[in-house]
Amino acid sequence: ERFPKGCTSVLVVPNKNTGNHNLLIGAGDGTVAYLNPNLNSVADMRTNVMGGAMSLCKHPNKSFFTVGTDQSNRYEISDDLVETELKSSCHFGGVNDVAFPESCSDLIITSSTGDIRIWNVKMRQELLRIQVPNLDCSCAVVSPSGTCIISGWNDGKIRAFYPETGRMRFVIADAHSEKVTALAIVDDDSRSPWRIVSGGSEGRVRIWNVTSSHQSLISSLKEHRGPVNCLKITKDGRECVSASSDGSCIVWDLDRYVRLRAMFEPNIFTSVLYHPDESQVLTCGTNGNITYWDASDGQAIRVINGDSVFLQTLDVNNTGEYFLCGGQDKLLKLWHYDDGIPVAIGTAHSGTITACKIAPDQKSMVSVGNSGEIIFWEMPKHEDLQKYLEV
Repeated sequence: ERFPKGCTSVLVVPNKNTGNHNLLIGAGDGTVAYLNPNLNSVADMRTNVMGGAMSLCKHPNKSFFTVGTDQSNRYEISDDLVETELKSSCHFGGVNDVAFPESCSDLIITSSTGDIRIWNVKMRQELLRIQVPNLDCSCAVVSPSGTCIISGWNDGKIRAFYPETGRMRFVIADAHSEKVTALAIVDDDSRSPWRIVSGGSEGRVRIWNVTSSHQSLISSLKEHRGPVNCLKITKDGRECVSASSDGSCIVWDLDRYVRLRAMFEPNIFTSVLYHPDESQVLTCGTNGNITYWDASDGQAIRVINGDSVFLQTLDVNNTGEYFLCGGQDKLLKLWHYDDGIPVAIGTAHSGTITACKIAPDQKSMVSVGNSGEIIFWEMPKHEDLQKYLEV
């Protein structure tokens, strides 16, 4: 018997009816099938799973097999190969971004190679998978109303999906000449029209007008000379800050679509955010420093050494008292904003932390990495953090 993409796993299974031993074969194309002692297929004893079947295991007490695939799926299959149930899943490539819907701490949206996934935080289970084969989703955000997932892809397109079904809502073709690297939503999408800000690896920041029937380009801003890695919008939707690999962060006027001010540093900026009161801007990058900037004039106020290696991501809680960061050292650190010291450190990642978020209810955190992991953390209690700061 020949199997497409080869035999990737084999398990010897006793046949209670004949007393012989059959072989359970897992193949690279996802086929799971029985072979008799003559190595011929057993009729009607075959099923398929998503991804190559890399491991097979028989439950010692129950009548089912566990199958693990190279797409990070784990199945339970009955002994007769009739019933197949997906028990758990995760990304099989690096996770590029993670986002919470507004005012919802029970769900997260993750972006990775070939798909976007929606997860139940409490159950740690995948609820929906939106697949776009052979492409890489570099960023995704949820609209304020929660009715749309906006995503950026490496083919230069912005794709929007309905979160309930995963069905396509609209596509902005050729949004950027290269891949879309950053996204932000300006307005409340419950009122039409509303705007999207996108950043590309060619260095352009573009503002799009979105209605129920069409999407159009409002303005294309080209001052960055490197990829735009992060975008953040002020609460009133009048300003936007972009962080780029060219060593600059630029604040844009979203009414007149011009540059207001710029911040420069010998650094590849990877993440930027506004303090909740929008008086300061926080940045991090490959120099390992976390820099506080005055939002009104763009002057550096303070620089703290976040790490000896590069930092990849930042997030701040809703009071502005603490912020979160992660990067190449695989450590997730919670910092006190005013004191500039780490108050909690999490060690669980096996690779670079690519994105992190504090939940809207401020009770938990989530971080993702380039090794494909999604890790949930409990936010330390405020009383415990205060005791640590007093010491």
